[in-house]
Amino acid sequence: PGVVHDVRYEDFVADQEGQSRALIDYLGLPWDDAVLSFHATDRPVRTASAAQVRQPMYQGSVDLWKRYGDRLKPLLDKLD
Repeated sequence: PGVVHDVRYEDFVADQEGQSRALIDYLGLPWDDAVLSFHATDRPVRTASAAQVRQPMYQGSVDLWKRYGDRLKPLLDKLD
């Protein structure tokens, strides 16, 4: 409780396997190569991002948050 494993989205898409391995290790779980092919599942996905879940990792959303920087600044200041 109270312990958080930080993962930056930009780092994750740049090094999916390395970041995934670090997270799985942090959680104390055994590694499974299926982690890297999450998008190939046949399980039903019932979320607003169902189409994205079926895609491999991509960098198209990296830094998109910056366009909202002026609105996010008060929140980011509180987090620092």
